[in-house]
Amino acid sequence: MKKKTTQFVIALVFVILGFLLAYQYKQLKDPVRKLTVQETEDLLHEIELIQKEKENLKTENSKLQEDLKSYEEGMASESAINRTLKEELDKTRLILGLVDVKGPGLVITLSPTDPVLNPGTFEYLTDLELVYIINELKFAGAEAISINDQRLSLQAGIKSSANNSYILLSDFKISPKEAITIKAIGDKNKLYSAMSFNGAMDYNALIFYDIRFQPENELILQKIGNPLSTSFITEEETP
Repeated sequence: MKKKTTQFVIALVFVILGFLLAYQYKQLKDPVRKLTVQETEDLLHEIELIQKEKENLKTENSKLQEDLKSYEEGMASESAINRTLKEELDKTRLILGLVDVKGPGLVITLSPTDPVLNPGTFEYLTDLELVYIINELKFAGAEAISINDQRLSLQAGIKSSANNSYILLSDFKISPKEAITIKAIGDKNKLYSAMSFNGAMDYNALIFYDIRFQPENELILQKIGNPLSTSFITEEETP
């Protein structure tokens, strides 16, 4: 009985092995399964979607590159604009007298002579003579002017007191009985030629003063002492 059972088991094993070998052989001989039409269409559709996504990504990348370039150019342009604005602001500060300035120019010293030398006719200068000198300097191209180290601003006024005991430069007092120093920054040669020209300083009481001219390679003029007023002026809007 035991012998028959063993034989049966061995036979069953051989049957199973034979079946497995036959199945494996069939699998090896069978060609790769072909896709159905629907599966092929689905696969092509997926490929098409992937290609479109790839193109979209390329387009988006190109756009980002262009945006980056625009930002870089914009920053460069903004920097250029800022530089221009700063240059204009710095230039405006120079012209308005809001900062100390330096440059070549001319120093004019007005010293009253002894009144005894011209009894009965001697006169001290007034606001008229100072305004005359300032106007002549500006006409000769002076870019900045000071009187006794007081910088002239666009709003500065020059006026003599009632008895001419002093001359007001805004709220700064200038004595006509003492030496007065006027400094002007500009083309020193042009300023010197204009002011030292024969007869240029023969104006009213200036004839009673000893006038000296000294061209300088560098003058330093301090900024204005009083702030500029803009209480009433406003910008006119262009229609």
